[in-house]
Amino acid sequence: PQKLIWGQWAVASLPSPPHTDLCPSLPAASPRENRIIGGTECPESEHPWLVLLYYFDQHYCSGTLLNPTWVLTAAHCQGWAWPAARDSLFSVLSHIQVRLGEHSRGTSSGHEQFSAAQEIIPHPEFRALSTDSRDYENDIMLLRLSPPASYTNYVQPLALTDSCPLQGTNCTVMGWGTITSPAGKTYPDVPQCVNINIVSNTICQDAYPEKVTENMLCAGVLEGGKDSCQGDSGGPLVCNSQLQGVVSWGDQPCAQANKPGVYTSICKYLAWIQETIAGK
Repeated sequence: PQKLIWGQWAVASLPSPPHTDLCPSLPAASPRENRIIGGTECPESEHPWLVLLYYFDQHYCSGTLLNPTWVLTAAHCQGWAWPAARDSLFSVLSHIQVRLGEHSRGTSSGHEQFSAAQEIIPHPEFRALSTDSRDYENDIMLLRLSPPASYTNYVQPLALTDSCPLQGTNCTVMGWGTITSPAGKTYPDVPQCVNINIVSNTICQDAYPEKVTENMLCAGVLEGGKDSCQGDSGGPLVCNSQLQGVVSWGDQPCAQANKPGVYTSICKYLAWIQETIAGK
């Protein structure tokens, strides 16, 4: 996509998507909610690829480290979610902070690394599926880091794959998103992990008619009680130590029975990821 340049910063020139509830302090404006419910604290040394995205010191999304220079997240995690930021794309970039090796948001372990988004590249066909919801197609975005990450025991990349997961595959979704829904929003100090299963797209299409495409995958437990939730957007769905999904959208309240979470399916976008990175 065309780029707009200010000095060292560049941002893909795309229309502003509909207002999305990325920042935890913003009120919900739609029946749907970007969204860990039913999980437990992730072991500190077992999520070295998980990154935390901040905007003006406010946590709003997560992402996955692919290599020292690139992080993968959801396209709806663009800074355009804040009306004031839409007037200044330079402001958007210069204030997206990327925190690697982080576990506790409130207490430093000494393992943290801090970077910034030097360039953001949403998928060129990213779009909302309707004007009054938070259901997205092609909801995937790359962030180029400056400075690059340095690998340690607490900062490592996650492997990609071109093999799509089978129905029933056990996976883990993780993040610092709300652990209560809908009764208020309680955000944990440390990331939560929850094990969920890949759900067939047929079942998922029944849950969300005319919303689920072949570029998405669904995961959850059909009896409910386990799910990603608000603030987890952009984070990884990990299956067999490989990145298989990016937290995208789902129903509100989170973790309802027969309402699995919807993820961007990595196997459908591997070529775009590789070509975009190679082009830089």
